[in-house]
Amino acid sequence: MKPLLLCAQGRCQLSGTAVFSQLDELSIKLLIEARKAEDLVLDLKQVSDCDSAFVALLTACLQIKLQQQKSLSLANSPRKLLAMLEVYRLQESGLRIS
Repeated sequence: MKPLLLCAQGRCQLSGTAVFSQLDELSIKLLIEARKAEDLVLDLKQVSDCDSAFVALLTACLQIKLQQQKSLSLANSPRKLLAMLEVYRLQESGLRIS
């Protein structure tokens, strides 16, 4: 299922699959949201699948937020994503997971 990103007031809900073959449009939209000068929360409750390309996109968003001295937080992360984040040690880089 193609990913859908809905955002309002620093909080975005992502649904669908966040995999390499589906990330073109999502990447553009999510990076635009990351460039806004406010903390960003991504609710991933409705994400059905993800891969390392999505982790790379999250890393790019995190770098933007760190440069702005703002935070990137993930809510309701799928287990598969949590396992990848642990491997890449993104929590140690300032990514917040709730």
